Amino acid sequence: MIIDIHAHTSRHPMLNLHVEKADIADLHNQAQRYGISKIYIMATYFPLKKTGLHNRELLERIKGDDLFGCFGSLDLENDFSGGLQELRQLAEAGQIDGIKLYPGYQNVVIADTQFRPLFQLAQEFSLPVACHLGELHHCCPREERQKQKLRCAAARCILEERGHLATPSWLLSVAKLFPQVKFIACHLANPFFTDLRQVMADLSNVYTDISGQYISGGAKDTPQYRCTLVKEIRQFLELEGGKERVMFATDFPIQSYQDTLELVKALELKPAEEELLLARNARRLLPTRR
Repeated sequence: MIIDIHAHTSRHPMLNLHVEKADIADLHNQAQRYGISKIYIMATYFPLKKTGLHNRELLERIKGDDLFGCFGSLDLENDFSGGLQELRQLAEAGQIDGIKLYPGYQNVVIADTQFRPLFQLAQEFSLPVACHLGELHHCCPREERQKQKLRCAAARCILEERGHLATPSWLLSVAKLFPQVKFIACHLANPFFTDLRQVMADLSNVYTDISGQYISGGAKDTPQYRCTLVKEIRQFLELEGGKERVMFATDFPIQSYQDTLELVKALELKPAEEELLLARNARRLLPTRR
């Protein structure tokens, strides 16, 4: 059995991706085809794009469907207090399995002290916190990026580019402050692999997933790049406790289930080690969840 700790769904047509649809029915088809027993879908809040699949709507789409779990989210940039209140309500009702944050896609530094109540909430309800780290997928117009730089400078965050909001260094200080919270550094923090490995070497409460390493069928998806990724993933697994902190995930519909499983096979793990990556680590991270 396989657990996908990080996926997305949409009712919009998929453009330039390996699938044309990513709705709930399509995820069921993928799960049946590849033997996926559980898929955790991320709520999305992208204020710069003025899009997203917010908590209530996502929960309505997966209501009563045991295949899915939900990581709730919020707009840290524009409505932190309202989003925090909603997440508390959902946590109290047992409707979310974790919290997903989007630094870089939102103009926020997650280490800012104003956001500490969010991590206190995660600690109170034993919710893992997944954090987008690494590459941003060029989602915003150039003008918005320029505004982003200006706002960061005004906030005394000297950032060369917007992507710097999504580096492991911001996660380091937060994870140190909240050692009881389990943090998932999404996407291996690609391309900041070395930085994330240092964070994980220092902090045993930081996990990662192998999702979204490339767009399946895209320009980056070459045999050479896949070999590079396999080498990088092996270095994560070689960390102390690394085999227990790397998890299977796709970022579907960005990375296909087939390609993600091929990455796992290319690691040439022992059966027990492969089982950890495919499911057992996720079960350990979410022990009270379905």
